[in-house]
Amino acid sequence: MEAPSSHPLSAALVSAAREEGIAASKTLVAQEHTVLKGEGVTAIVGNRRVYVGNERLFKRLNMYNLSFNHLEYVKRWNDEGGTIGFIAIEGLGIIAMYCVIDTIRQEAQHVVTSMLNNDVKVVMLTGDGDGAARVIGEKIGLLSSSIHSQLLPEDKLHYVSSLKDVSFKSAGLFTKGKRLVMMVGDGVNDAPALATADVGVAMGQGAALALEMSDVTLMDSDLNKLLFSMRMGSKVITTVKENIVLSLIANATAVGLTFAGKMTLLLAIACDVGVMLLVTLNGMKLLSERTIRALEESSNIKSTSDESAERHNKIEVRVKAKDDHIV
Repeated sequence: MEAPSSHPLSAALVSAAREEGIAASKTLVAQEHTVLKGEGVTAIVGNRRVYVGNERLFKRLNMYNLSFNHLEYVKRWNDEGGTIGFIAIEGLGIIAMYCVIDTIRQEAQHVVTSMLNNDVKVVMLTGDGDGAARVIGEKIGLLSSSIHSQLLPEDKLHYVSSLKDVSFKSAGLFTKGKRLVMMVGDGVNDAPALATADVGVAMGQGAALALEMSDVTLMDSDLNKLLFSMRMGSKVITTVKENIVLSLIANATAVGLTFAGKMTLLLAIACDVGVMLLVTLNGMKLLSERTIRALEESSNIKSTSDESAERHNKIEVRVKAKDDHIV
């Protein structure tokens, strides 16, 4: 039931079963396998409809009829921060239940804290239950008001769209402009929100649809590289502004010398070429060893080699054009 699905939870269940020495039956085949977005999966196995999913699915099917003892298990697992799922057969009802507890990535709290300290509002959007979302959110430093759980793909889409509608003053060269919305995800359920956000970032080990709908794809799931990419982007914008200012100053000087009658053809050519070389060299500082190393250290990324090529491979991202600008 779970093997054909690309959801991380499905992969975790399949992996856990293999570790327990449990193998899929060779005689039973899942037919008409369907992913129920935000709820689970369903298929026909042995001429019977089978469902695997969360509480929302079975409440919708009017099959959520657990005993008092089983409800106590659900409550306890939920309080511990677990994601609870059920297995049911049509005509028999729920026959089993399981709990999966997410392992928080080691760098998650550092990345979230760094963003919050840099005036980046961080919000968790998840399809997990309230208990699991609350426990994980609190561990990585989020307030309860920034944690939104039990969301369907369309719920995430609507939330991201509502954030985009709230903009600030018009953007300018030296003004902050409107606040942009960045969505980070790795699952099929995140794909609509990734496509809607101003910047969609997919983790490299995520679902294929999420990778396709994103603007930027990190080549692995190290969240520190998300922080690195954001800081590098900020440094790029600063460098662009510096180059514009240098060009304006040089052009203003050339115009002043022209009106003063002191500008010659040779000097004009030297001024134009000189400015071009100056802004090029200023831009190339972004590729310097010192800049890359400083950004890696501030983002908590450990370099395994001093060779520039290897370090650049570690932080490689895929960037695509979006509308009329490059993200």
